[in-house]
Amino acid sequence: MAILFPALVLVIVAIQMLSDSARIEQGIQVAANRAARTASLCCFYTGGLDGAEQVAQASLREAGSANNYNQVLCNNDFAASSEVIFIDVNGDHVPNAADNAVPPGGTVHVFVTCRIPSQILGGFGFPGIDAERKAVAVATVDPYRHRSAA
Repeated sequence: MAILFPALVLVIVAIQMLSDSARIEQGIQVAANRAARTASLCCFYTGGLDGAEQVAQASLREAGSANNYNQVLCNNDFAASSEVIFIDVNGDHVPNAADNAVPPGGTVHVFVTCRIPSQILGGFGFPGIDAERKAVAVATVDPYRHRSAA
């Protein structure tokens, strides 16, 4: 029985690392999905002071400031490690600018990348195995929703 104990400990640690990693990834995906949906519904312009990109970034900042398990593991900096892209119905990229309208019928893509230190996964560190988790969220912009340019 004593021979099996170290192997059992390793199995338990591996399972804990996998479950923590999955939990973190789910938290990142939830934040990215919420930001994409918010950006697809909110604004007339893609960029500018109150454009859809800034609204998505604000949604990610709010998710990062929420004091829950998953956000802490990404250093509370979802907005800095994210990218918001708009694609029109033809598949062309729409630049994020104060004078570019959100493409009706197009899509909003939000990419969030988090680097997770190995100390968090399993409670202790294995040097050099930091995990990187990336979430990609896509939301369709409703072509019939009225957005005021003013």
